[in-house]
Amino acid sequence: MSMRVWLLAVASLACVIAVSSALAGHEAVPFKVTSTLDGKRVLPHRILWLAFPKLPATPLAGVVFLIDGKVRWIEHNPPFTYGGDESRFDDGAYLVTSWLAPGRHRFTVRATATDGRKATDTVVARVLPAPLPPAELADTRWERNVTQSEAGDAPPGTWKILIDKVGWGIIDPLDGGNLVDIAYLSPGLLEARGGIFTRPDGTKPEQGNGWCGDTNQPVRYRWSVDSDTLTLSLSGPRRCDGQSGVWGGSWTRVP
Repeated sequence: MSMRVWLLAVASLACVIAVSSALAGHEAVPFKVTSTLDGKRVLPHRILWLAFPKLPATPLAGVVFLIDGKVRWIEHNPPFTYGGDESRFDDGAYLVTSWLAPGRHRFTVRATATDGRKATDTVVARVLPAPLPPAELADTRWERNVTQSEAGDAPPGTWKILIDKVGWGIIDPLDGGNLVDIAYLSPGLLEARGGIFTRPDGTKPEQGNGWCGDTNQPVRYRWSVDSDTLTLSLSGPRRCDGQSGVWGGSWTRVP
């Protein structure tokens, strides 16, 4: 082996060792992630759940939100928000706890860097029982035929509402569904507050349960029940994608 070839080989080996050492040292450096649930022992009905990875020099591959060890949301882009991306939602997305059994649950955020490093943050907090709907609405089912002009961008046909303490399950004519958080503000007045996000969608993890891109803009309705008829009428600003056209009107009780 010539001296020149030998020197080149030594230099190459030194570079490999230096890079390997740097990578090894880089991988050994841990990072942290915190969330807006830190320090909480009891969760309210509705709360913003954001993760804050502390990794300034390395890009994040994403953050996974887990409840009791099960993946419930995946967010790939900052801000890392359970239920959606705050940069697209005017009021942010929320963790609504009505679908969880009352008692203690584990809420975990797991951040993964593009180099494979991971950081987790777990909070054990108690969930309170979900408030019950008014007696006239509790555990009821309703349906309504919606015309094309009423539906707007939504599909026309027979829509269904399933009401219980979790929220309102809205079933469209194509058997698609949304689970909506409902607050009963006063007798005869309710507010739809956006989707209740309980699971990620395998192809669109940012979608979950929600009417549209403005899922967290609340909208209010006057409501009344007369025998087997539920009447809803808009009370305030409209919501996107034809929600008011679909919801507003008379619904028939389904046995």
